[in-house]
Parts: sequence; C-alpha cells; structure tokens
Amino acid sequence: MKLIFYIFLFSQLLNSLDVFAEKLKKSSSGIKTVEWEMVDENRPKPLKKIIWKSYKGDENYFKNENKKGFSINQFSETKSAIREPSIWRNRTLRFSYEEIDMPDDGEFMGLYSVGAYDSFNSWLYGGITLYGAATGRRGGFFTGGYTIGVEHYLTNNWILDAGGYVGAGGGGAAAQGGGLMIRPHIGLKYDFSWSSLGLNYSYVDFPNGDISSDAIALSLDIPFTSPTFSWGNDGLTKADYFGADLSNVSRHRSHLAARVRAYYPSSDSKTTSGGSFDDSFGLVGVDYSYFLDENWFATFETAGAVEGGVGGYAELLGGMGYRFPLTKDDRLALLPALTIGGAGGGAVETGGGFVARANLGMEYQLSPDLNMIIDGGYLTAPDGNFDTPYVGFNLAYVMQTFAQDQKGAPLKETNFIQTNKWRFRPAHQWYFDAQRKDGYSRDMQLLGGKIDWMVGDWWYLTGQGLSAYEGGAGGYSEGHWGLGILGPSLENWQLYGEMLIGAGGGGGVDSGSALLYKPSIGLEYNLNDDFSLQTGIGKVISKEGNLDANTFDVSLVWRFGTPK
Repeated sequence: MKLIFYIFLFSQLLNSLDVFAEKLKKSSSGIKTVEWEMVDENRPKPLKKIIWKSYKGDENYFKNENKKGFSINQFSETKSAIREPSIWRNRTLRFSYEEIDMPDDGEFMGLYSVGAYDSFNSWLYGGITLYGAATGRRGGFFTGGYTIGVEHYLTNNWILDAGGYVGAGGGGAAAQGGGLMIRPHIGLKYDFSWSSLGLNYSYVDFPNGDISSDAIALSLDIPFTSPTFSWGNDGLTKADYFGADLSNVSRHRSHLAARVRAYYPSSDSKTTSGGSFDDSFGLVGVDYSYFLDENWFATFETAGAVEGGVGGYAELLGGMGYRFPLTKDDRLALLPALTIGGAGGGAVETGGGFVARANLGMEYQLSPDLNMIIDGGYLTAPDGNFDTPYVGFNLAYVMQTFAQDQKGAPLKETNFIQTNKWRFRPAHQWYFDAQRKDGYSRDMQLLGGKIDWMVGDWWYLTGQGLSAYEGGAGGYSEGHWGLGILGPSLENWQLYGEMLIGAGGGGGVDSGSALLYKPSIGLEYNLNDDFSLQTGIGKVISKEGNLDANTFDVSLVWRFGTPK
C-alpha cells in the first residue's frame, strides 16, 4: 500500500506539468470601470475579463488577484514595466498538526510543523520544513528537511495539494532508526484569500526505523509576497527598483539574532529517569523576528544545549511580541513576547514536548545595524516535569524588509537600496568512524542546510544545522555558528575554509556535553551568477566527549540578496 501511494504521488507531480488558467476576482475602483481582455493562448475559449482596480485613488496600484493565492502588481503606465517580470515572489508560511501511531501498542505522537515555501511558478512550490513532537511521550523528537509540492485549483476556492517531504532527525528515545524521514501527502485546501485551511492524508515513514504510520493532517497556509534581490541590485534607487509599485510598498523591520541563555530548572523539574537537576545548563541558538508593523512582530527561534550535562536538548518555538520604545531616539526599547513550540531531549522531562514561554527583553541600539538584547523569562512544559526561569544575551543584526501594504514605514523615492549578500547551502555530509557511547565507531550520514552572510568579498559568517539520517544515529543533530573565508578565484574555481563552534548530541553519538568544534577546507565551482557546487573535508571534535571524526561535505550554493 505504501509503495502504491508513493507511485501515485509521483505520477501526480508528472501529470501537473500544464499551465492552469487564471481565475480572477472582480472588483470596482470607482464609477468608471476599465476592463482589460486577456487571451488564453493555449485554448480557444471565450475571453476572460480582468478588472483594473485602483488603490485609494492611486492609479499606479493595479493588483492582479488570482485564485492561486498570488498578489502581483502586473500593470503600470509604462511599456517597460509591462514587459519586465514582476520583482515580487509569492511565498507561504505553513503550520500543520497530525497524530501518528508509534510502534508500541496504543502509543501515538502528535507532530507539529513549521514550513517556509517559495512558489517556483503557478503550480509548483518548495522549501524548508521542520517537524517536532508536541503530544505523547517523545518530547525532544525533531526532524528537518525539504518539501516540494504541487497545487491545482479545482474551483474558485478549493485547491488540490500534493507533495512530499524528505528530512532527517529523531530523538525522544523514538524508534527512528537511522533518522531518515519521508512524508508524502495529498489533500484539499480552502482558500480564504488571507489564508488557506487544509485537510491532508499523509504517510510518515522512517525507512530504516520502526515508525510507519498514516495520518490526517490539518494545515494552515499564510501567503505573503516579498521582492527578489540579486547581489547586483546594490545602489539602485527605490524608485528605479520598484517603479510604479513604489506607492504601495512600505518598509518593515526584521532582525536575525545569535543568542546564549542560561536555564535554572526549578526544584520540581525532573530528568526522564526521575532524577533532579543539580545545576543550571547553557544554550546557544538563533532567533528571527519580522515586524508586521511599527510595533508588532512575529518571532521564530531555535536553540540547543552546550553545557550542563543535557547534550541533545533542543527547542523550536514561534510566537508574537510587541516593541515598546522607551526613548525619543528609539535606541532603547522593551520587547515582551509569548512563544509556544516543542522542546526536549538530553534526558529533560518535557513529556510530549509541548512548551510555552513568556519572555521580556531590553533592546539597546549599538549602531543602525546592530542591537544588543538582554532578556529573561520563564519556560514551562505543561505535559512534563520541567519548569525554568532563565536569563539571556542576544546580538541582533537589524535589516529592512519591503512589503506590499501600507502598514510599515513609507519609502522615499531617492533613497538607495543597499543589499545584504547571502548564500543558502543545502548540504550532505559523511562522518567517518564517528565514536559512539557504546565504545564502537561507525560511519554516519547527515542532511541539513547552511546560511551565510557575506560580510565582505572574501569572508562570511555562517549558521548551520544538520541531522543524521543513516548510520544508526537517528536523533543526532547539530547547530553551529562560525566564520568562513574565500580564496582568490581562478576561472570558475575557488578555495574556502571554515571554523565552526556549536552544539550536537543524541543518537548515541559520544559528543559529551554537546559542545563541538568543526574546522574544514574545500573547493567551490561557480555554475553561474546564482549557483555553485562545493565539496570539502574537515573534522568534527567534541570538547568533552570522544567524538573526533573526519568529515566529507557536498553542498549546492544559492546566492541571493536582501535589503539592509
């Protein structure tokens, strides 16, 4: 049955290679309505009508609202703007929940997910998805990987959605085997315009483990648009870049923060074996916050333990916050926030994994691009025996993001766009003779991703996350920060080197307290302006454990830009 289902989904991907006809909502912009005619070049059908809509009397804002969830400004008064493709990309933030059967009789595990997807065209989407345990008794179970899917509008509001996920992870003493997770899905979504609510049949399978279960998944898709940037967009005025769209574009704030935190578990907190915590433990992680307007922001964060004897403990949380400026120059502000998500591993008793956190931060602006945030709060696992106050320190890089609405700060036509240069690297790694806690050594394979911020032409800061999927180390995951350097280019070839520090644990790997060092060198080949291939060798070394293994890495490099 499982094989038939996989074949069916693959056939759906192949059969969806046709262009779906657009169905557009009608709206009126005033007493006089201008109608445009669109010819379907593929089929001799009656002509469909597109209504030209103005926004608050501004004839430069023409919005094409179609039933594929797109919101693209296509028309302007200039011929050049009509010829050029839209700079706006359609993207989706997806949340889902499902319950799967576990190998033990009567046991289930509730899985939640967070995914960010890009629309490659009108029917194909793909991106990154993270899964975590929220209910049951497998707190600390996490996987991360990549999703690809197709969509087709059956009616004005009903959408057929099919796709698949491939990732790696595990934890929570689950029977995930090597850690490889495959999850095909198919189902229906109802388009509410501002979001889509979906009901899917899914099949969660760990091919080299004992977890294999079908499920009914509930999903919520929140569509949004954001502009595309390349490394060469630096120096353009905002009027030149956005053209006629400028009057409908506003500037929003976002920040990416590196963080460290110290947890002080309460006296009632327990380990999975029933013991008490004798001391505090430390975590390192990353936070991304996006401001919906001048004050409200959405925040997503992940962290892992590096100190305190709880190697393998990890968190994945999301929520909302509000920024209260305290001074007229806006350099000092309070940042209260509430987040929920999953946490566990490292023998920390979080029950099914669901946790909630209340956080209060004090932000101080060191420079226009760099903020320091000192925070504290309280985290609780309602289904487990873990409660802890904490204190933390965050260093946040502040960026601006553009959105097609009027909620953020207005743009000035003469301002220049300054572009941050980034790289994203889907990665596959081999660890040779990785030491295990049982005294043996065995090869293992990992899947993950890397994000690089190009600080200069020859050096960059990088954040990386990987999880094991083969080699009997299911549940082993790593997260790293580090520094990379690029050598001189020789035709299309370029040397690179990296030095990373971070946390890793789980899966029976002997990583000690989870603090790891990871040096590497490699060679990059440029395919074109946007993509490269990399391969490299290195070491992964545990500070307190016995893990000391050689590594081999293969990555695809994608270069893109964001506004500063």
